[in-house]
Amino acid sequence: MKSAHPTWSVIRDSVWKLNHGLAIFSGWLVLLITLIACYGVFTRYVLGAPDTWSFPVSAYLLCLVVFFAASHALQEGIHVRIDLLQEWFPGRVARWAATIADLITISFLGLFFYQVWKIFHEGYTLGRIDETELAWPVAFVQWTMPLGAGLMLITQALLIGARWIDGHEVAHRDSW
Repeated sequence: MKSAHPTWSVIRDSVWKLNHGLAIFSGWLVLLITLIACYGVFTRYVLGAPDTWSFPVSAYLLCLVVFFAASHALQEGIHVRIDLLQEWFPGRVARWAATIADLITISFLGLFFYQVWKIFHEGYTLGRIDETELAWPVAFVQWTMPLGAGLMLITQALLIGARWIDGHEVAHRDSW
């Protein structure tokens, strides 16, 4: 979508593409999780020798899926949201109501980003190790939390900007 503000368009489109790429990567990770789960079932029930790594690795990969795909879900309008106010009010009032809801959302995402950053930073600086057989540093996976929360925060800001700079809502795919 073209905008009268070329810098805005470059920033918006770059973040949209990053979100889309991370969502595609997340889809491949879901496939990998499925294959790992099948391997775990095979070793446990067919070979009678359960492995010790498939469950924790699947859990870590699922963390990546959630935090990598969340901003794309928000961008596409398929993330959880409450749009009741937009249905009650006409035209400009709906636009302002949506912006107020978006500002509340951005406040929550800012707080969420701060909290997950604290968790990541603590795990990283203290060198915390997970309690599984893998004994991996928790920061090995926790870096995805501030990344995902930060991308959601940026995406929400861009959605607000799209409403006011481009003059309309970003096209969502709610009809899937």
